[in-house]
Amino acid sequence: MLKRSRSIVLGGLVLLGAIVMLTWTQRWFTITLQDDVSIEVLGSDAAGALAALALSVFALVAALGIASVLLRRVLGIIAAIVGVIIVAVSQATLADPVLAASELITEATGISGTDSIRSLVVAVQGTAWSYTALASGALVILVGVAAAVSARHWPTATKKYDRATAVVADDPASQWDAQSRGIDPTES
Repeated sequence: MLKRSRSIVLGGLVLLGAIVMLTWTQRWFTITLQDDVSIEVLGSDAAGALAALALSVFALVAALGIASVLLRRVLGIIAAIVGVIIVAVSQATLADPVLAASELITEATGISGTDSIRSLVVAVQGTAWSYTALASGALVILVGVAAAVSARHWPTATKKYDRATAVVADDPASQWDAQSRGIDPTES
């Protein structure tokens, strides 16, 4: 299990980032106003930060794939923090969907002000997409912690392309060989 933890963590983060991005594009709420006016609220309207957070999860996957053990631990913690922010953004939207959609309601009615907007709202009907974003954020937290904990068990990058620091002998053949390996024979 620990030997496969790298692929599980990286694959899990890619999948969860994609799900968060997908939720951002979907309808989260339908708000019904007086006079039977309905407003569909997308995730991009209610929780606009989710796209940037999903992209940061993708960037963390790329960084985790090439990082050293210590940096992987730090990046795993950062991934967990990103997950906390995804949960917080989703939870804030779920807690007050009218406030999250106030800009759309103002555009549709021309009325602004939180109390005025709330008096216009007759009903709010939610969808599962907002809860999907919330659950995905919680899973990003878990996978980020798993990355930090299992980082030392991941395979390390090979030294194949690292420059050798060996001293080059004075004979021409070893100098040519050193140049083939990427060592500058003129440096001491």
